Amino acid sequence: MSGRLREARDSAGWLASLREALAAMGDALSRFPVTVIFLFLTAAQTNAMVAGVDLLPGWAIDAAREEDLFFALMAAVLASFAATLFAQAWRLSGWAVLVLPVFAGVAAFVVMWPGFTERTVEWAFMLSLAALVPVAPFTGRGTGGAFWMFTARLAFAAGLGLIAFALFGGGISAILASLTHLFGLDVPSDLYEHIWASIGLFVAPLFGLGQTPRAFDEEPGGHEHDMMRRGMRALGDFAAVPLLIVYAVILHLYAAKIGFTGEVPQGQIGWLVLTYGVCIVAVLLLTKPFLDTARAPTRFFVRFWPLFLLVPLGLLFYALSLRVGAFGWTTQRYFLGLFGLVTLVLVALQAVPRLRGDIRVIAAIPAFALLVGSFGPQGALGWSIKSQRARFFEIVQGGTSDAQAKTEALAALRYLNGRNAVLEVAPDGFVPNEDESFYRQVAIAWGLDPDNPVQRGRQGFSYSNPDIAAFASDGFDTVIQNAQFHLDTVPVGGVELPGGAVLRLVLSKNGLSVEPEKGAVTLFPIDTAEIIALSSREAQPAKLRLEADGREIVLVPTYLYARSDSETILESFSGSVLLRSADWP
Repeated sequence: MSGRLREARDSAGWLASLREALAAMGDALSRFPVTVIFLFLTAAQTNAMVAGVDLLPGWAIDAAREEDLFFALMAAVLASFAATLFAQAWRLSGWAVLVLPVFAGVAAFVVMWPGFTERTVEWAFMLSLAALVPVAPFTGRGTGGAFWMFTARLAFAAGLGLIAFALFGGGISAILASLTHLFGLDVPSDLYEHIWASIGLFVAPLFGLGQTPRAFDEEPGGHEHDMMRRGMRALGDFAAVPLLIVYAVILHLYAAKIGFTGEVPQGQIGWLVLTYGVCIVAVLLLTKPFLDTARAPTRFFVRFWPLFLLVPLGLLFYALSLRVGAFGWTTQRYFLGLFGLVTLVLVALQAVPRLRGDIRVIAAIPAFALLVGSFGPQGALGWSIKSQRARFFEIVQGGTSDAQAKTEALAALRYLNGRNAVLEVAPDGFVPNEDESFYRQVAIAWGLDPDNPVQRGRQGFSYSNPDIAAFASDGFDTVIQNAQFHLDTVPVGGVELPGGAVLRLVLSKNGLSVEPEKGAVTLFPIDTAEIIALSSREAQPAKLRLEADGREIVLVPTYLYARSDSETILESFSGSVLLRSADWP
């Protein structure tokens, strides 16, 4: 008896726990060597960024692209992980288990790295790679039940990795903080950043990789199956399915309203249908293997869910055709259309008995479609740029003098400018000037007014540039940083200048009032044309030079927004203000 107790105590002791953690990490290294290498490179690059050290020579990377390198390496991690699972599930030879992940990781890196591949929608590419991780080992093999079980255990392994991240990172940080507060030990602040970066990008993922399930053919069963069955049945019977049925009724009633009244669908109908479709797919993926004994409403839903989607998909395609016909393709419209097409394919596949209700197919087709649509000329960005380019040429080469048509041309030009494609529509013989916005130069070259404030369907203008930027102070000796103004909002108190003067800055209708404690108020008008021009210079440094009563100030925005109804009115500003202290004694 005492021997068994001692054995149990030893197996649950600190040394045993450490051995288990090291064994899990060793298992991760042996099963996923390529993924671990990419993880190590990601952690090393992040730590180098924290330390301000360049791991690569200057010709290979500069500071502005360090973030791109991080995301490219993360894409390589996900792609190599998915490829390794695919090779293991198919029991490929030893060389294939190494070569395939290397090829997938390098390919993902190339797609994400802007120096090699252009026009990648980064969030879509990363999301598709993450979705392919559980799908990969069941591509062309396995069953829906085995896919569900593997995915659930993979999610559990990811959860363990997150717990390890919080425990290791929080524990070590707490120890260092205790040494500082109790013993006065000076701990450099960047040491905490190194700790969290190393644990979050290497140690915790390595621990999670070690928990990745080895079995690819295990179906839900036993006591574990009974517990999951009860939970998933409750989710389907009492929550998800009744809400989805009500949602379907609302969408069908709205479609009937359009049919009777001829009303044009509202602009957000596509996103409502998208939400509905995603919820249906999520419910099927979560509950399908456990609904063989479900109650009547859930059985009805599982059997007829394709019919629930036909009318909403019709609404989606109708609304999308109206928007594309009027304004051309954009990235958002592309993904809405891709979602509709994928959902239609899933609905059609339910007519094939062998694929009906197979959650592997329901998960795999959207993941692969998102991957294909995330990069390249066939992807969302390439397709949208081609559409807006054709739309722009159709207007300007038609020789129209209609003001509304020119406004539409400017809208297309702004879209291209925001995607660094504005020079693709420059007229023949155009020579760009690096000192001026390409948007303005191309617009003027085609005889368009780049500051035209009239835009059909435009709710407002915004500018955002959170990146680090350097600029000349132009003789100004005082900077007010972190300035925030909102229309007709009077700030409490003011800001004290180095010379002792106190100023209060108030944003009025397209003007900035500078109100000293003593002396007259100075109103600096802000030209609406400059506000509109800024909206086409997203993520580029900008300055607004304002003059009034013989004084000058400069606004350096990091963000601003102007409402555009009957007229353009600046509503909010965040950034810095440059002024001369001699103007405000």
